[in-house]
Amino acid sequence: MEPYLSNHTEQCTPRLKWLSEAQLEQIHLASLEVLERTGIVVQNQQALALLQAAGCRVREDRVWIPGWLVEECLRLAPKRVMVANRLGQRVMPLEKNRVYYGTGSDLPFTIDLETGERRVSSKKDVEQAALLMDYLPNYDFIMSYAIATDTPSPVSDLHQFAAMTINSSKPIIFTAHNPENTEAIIQMAAACVGGEDELRHNPYLILYSEPISPLVHTHDGVGKMFKCFDYNVPVVYTPGVLAGATTPVTKAGCITLMNAEALAGVVMAQLYKKGSPIIIGGGATPMDMKYSTTLYGAPETGMNYAAMTELAQFYGLPNFTEAGCTNSPLPDVQAGVEAAHSIIFNQLCGANLVHDVGYLEGGKTGYLPFLVVCDDIIDMVRYTGAGTRTSPEHLAVDCIHDVGPGGNYLAHDHTFKYFRQEIWSPRYFVRYRWEQWEEQGRETTMDRATARVRQVLAEHRPAALSEAALKELDEIIARRLREAQG
Repeated sequence: MEPYLSNHTEQCTPRLKWLSEAQLEQIHLASLEVLERTGIVVQNQQALALLQAAGCRVREDRVWIPGWLVEECLRLAPKRVMVANRLGQRVMPLEKNRVYYGTGSDLPFTIDLETGERRVSSKKDVEQAALLMDYLPNYDFIMSYAIATDTPSPVSDLHQFAAMTINSSKPIIFTAHNPENTEAIIQMAAACVGGEDELRHNPYLILYSEPISPLVHTHDGVGKMFKCFDYNVPVVYTPGVLAGATTPVTKAGCITLMNAEALAGVVMAQLYKKGSPIIIGGGATPMDMKYSTTLYGAPETGMNYAAMTELAQFYGLPNFTEAGCTNSPLPDVQAGVEAAHSIIFNQLCGANLVHDVGYLEGGKTGYLPFLVVCDDIIDMVRYTGAGTRTSPEHLAVDCIHDVGPGGNYLAHDHTFKYFRQEIWSPRYFVRYRWEQWEEQGRETTMDRATARVRQVLAEHRPAALSEAALKELDEIIARRLREAQG
């Protein structure tokens, strides 16, 4: 089954300006003050040595970073990061205003497609999500979506990577347990593309790593990042916070703390290796004070992401954000509203890597048909983000003159020429009149999405890996499991 060909325009003209230049400068300076005055905790000894040698004040694992060093490292960080797919095609240039969408990672629960029951996620869920993402045109990259809980825990991250790269050729953002597993995953990726040299030239994977808010940079979090830079693999190093719990509750305070953590990552990255491809941003969700939940679908979350995107653009760096996720436990009206609201915010701001699309229950549960619905939402939002064309042909003055007062445009050549471009057409949303809808069996959008999932899982075949590559993936996983078990 062939995937739909996407006709979206990746280059977006931002149509939303959230913060003024003066406000961005205020947040930047406040972030520098946090790094200079409060400092950070760094639990990685190699990073501590690099920071001290660069002129930072270091006391045990506490580090204070001077503003001049932050500015110097910002100048060294690449402003453009190119990401390929598994086939070696350079499909995802991360630069200002290019917007790409993908799933998130590590959902502990899945709503079963056949029973409708919520259950613990498995490796099969990772495989099925990757296959579906390979087919759907508006998803540009994939993450594991689910947790492979039925695999040995020391190498479950390797199993998740194998499931993704076997079932899709799209770029992958992966998570890893530790630096050793990170290197094993990089070896797996190299086996899929013909060796380390090819992977260095055209990386098709990106590590997701993060500090622990507030202001703690762990041994493994930093170590995984350094391991990737040895192979020229890009790294998303971004905080995931809970405003009011792990950051100040005010939006500006939350963003200031997150930005300080991200800037510390930029400094460590560039001290380790000049020009290291690092991507900033973060998960800027508040905590609901009534229910202690993470508010993925709240309006303030979108506001925070707009601010974080503009900060990344202020620095000229690629950024990582999230959208298309909801606090609703089911794909209902609330889920659709919250997903659409956050996706359009990110598109109009010109964010780069937008993940967590399709998350339910505040990032705990997944359901494949909701991913299909979100594909239509992304397509709709991308159409909106492309803007209104105002060429002479589109202004249609000659057409208006031809038809004249009281005329009809339906049969005019101008309508036939442009209606497919000018009227957005969904794949899954229902647009029938009532009588037509009844004739079609009263099918809902979710019915259509569910049918599409079943069809894709039964018929779609991704670009295949060689038998030699598949064998090497298994060997790397087995070897790493033996090492982890001592």
